[in-house]
Amino acid sequence: MAALTDPIADMLTRIRNGLRARHARVDMPPSKVKVELARILSMPDVQTERSIRFVLWNNEETGLNGAWAYVNQRKDLQGKEDPPGSRRYPEPKWLGMIQHDMMMFDHGMPRADGTLSPEQRPEADVNIEFQSSAKFTEAAQRLAWVFHAANEKYATDYPASVGPHMTNTDSGPFQDLVAAISLRENERGTQIGAGWDPNWHQPTDRYSTYSDKDFRLGLNAAQTTLGAVAGLVGATLK
Repeated sequence: MAALTDPIADMLTRIRNGLRARHARVDMPPSKVKVELARILSMPDVQTERSIRFVLWNNEETGLNGAWAYVNQRKDLQGKEDPPGSRRYPEPKWLGMIQHDMMMFDHGMPRADGTLSPEQRPEADVNIEFQSSAKFTEAAQRLAWVFHAANEKYATDYPASVGPHMTNTDSGPFQDLVAAISLRENERGTQIGAGWDPNWHQPTDRYSTYSDKDFRLGLNAAQTTLGAVAGLVGATLK
């Protein structure tokens, strides 16, 4: 396997594993790239016309508990000024929900003996899914195609595909309230559910398992999302 030299992927892997293990703190080696990434994201001269909220969910596998708790506790607080007259809105009005999960392993379907290819498949892609039965399915489908267009414009290596079967993911609790989509390395139901990712919730889901091509798929998902979100919120520099 080629040497792994992507510090951003390393950072994201460490954070994800730390959350799964319920660690209060995640340590990682210093990196000029990570420091620069944090500096860019917090630059005072970046302006947006809409706010962006990042949420780290937990307990997806036991029933989407984190996402459902967020929806049930906050859906009726959207757009309410608190305290009155303060011009503060603790829970902004939701315009869209974008779920990111499992973004590095697309080696194809298992062989007859249950093994998988050790290499990223040539047709690997970023899967963008919406739910066709949701109340906001038309808006979600439009949002999915915005991300598809962003992938064509900004992603450097891997294409994106759009599908209507978003399921068993933290965007589900939002799908009847707002346009909601999910981005993953495989289709959640037909592929991940059929064993396409042997590292799913396994001890093998660690940094040393993945190759440069795996990490690059994750990078392309980030390029897709950052490009799409920047356009949607009208991001500009002062």
